[in-house]
Amino acid sequence: MVPPDTAVHLLEQYGYLALFIAVAVEGPIMTIIGAFVAGQGYLDIVAVYAVAAAGDLFGDLVYYGVGRLGQRGAPAKVWRIFGLTSERLAHAVRYIERHGAKILLFAKYTQTGFLILPASGAARMPIEKFLWYNTLGTIPKSFALVLIGYYFGYAYKSIDNYFTKVSLLFFGTLCIVGAYFMIRQYLRASYGDR
Repeated sequence: MVPPDTAVHLLEQYGYLALFIAVAVEGPIMTIIGAFVAGQGYLDIVAVYAVAAAGDLFGDLVYYGVGRLGQRGAPAKVWRIFGLTSERLAHAVRYIERHGAKILLFAKYTQTGFLILPASGAARMPIEKFLWYNTLGTIPKSFALVLIGYYFGYAYKSIDNYFTKVSLLFFGTLCIVGAYFMIRQYLRASYGDR
């Protein structure tokens, strides 16, 4: 990750191109930092919103493309770069085939995009559907991040840490709830409803 102070300097110096690349690579914290830089008068806030949303969509499209192309026999070491084992990918593909739109929107608001986005491509989700639901999630997410950055960007160092913790807590809670329902369903199937 680019250190936040370096990111501020790069955005002040190179503007929207640096923002586009940074958001595509680094994600939400760069949108917050970009809006903070706009609040300091270096960039236009509306342009920051548009560029950040475009960068976010582009980064997600790259992940989708990796999954789509990787399904044609990418070596396991390529998947490991993205944190995916063949078992995790196969599970995600099956889940996306059943619940693609919901899970894609969920991924936009949690730290699970690294798994869900390539799995969407591997599951052969139609590109139009992928872009539609991804855009539906990106527009409000980018808007909220721009507002946070514009008004609270001076705290960008602690905001990144906060977002990560909240996202992991949310994801962990959903995993626990999901595990509960899976175990309950298994027990009912195995022992009947007594």
